Amino acid sequence: MKLNDLRKQIEDVDQKMLELFLARMDISAQIGAYKKEHQLPILDEKREQELLEKQKALLGNDILWPLYRKFLIEIMKLSKEYQKIC
Repeated sequence: MKLNDLRKQIEDVDQKMLELFLARMDISAQIGAYKKEHQLPILDEKREQELLEKQKALLGNDILWPLYRKFLIEIMKLSKEYQKIC
């Protein structure tokens, strides 16, 4: 396969990731509004740990897990930031 073809595939994946990111942020804003209305803290460490454990099991790849874990932690961090400003 040619480099340009591979780059096109990456661009397609990036587009899908953008769409999923926007969907996640929309849901995060709704969660933030719910938490604000019910006086709940934005941070839910137990929930985050459960999510990480579930995703690790779903991934099933010990080599990629450290990278995917960092990705998830950053996404959760961004979601919490967005909840604060919405």
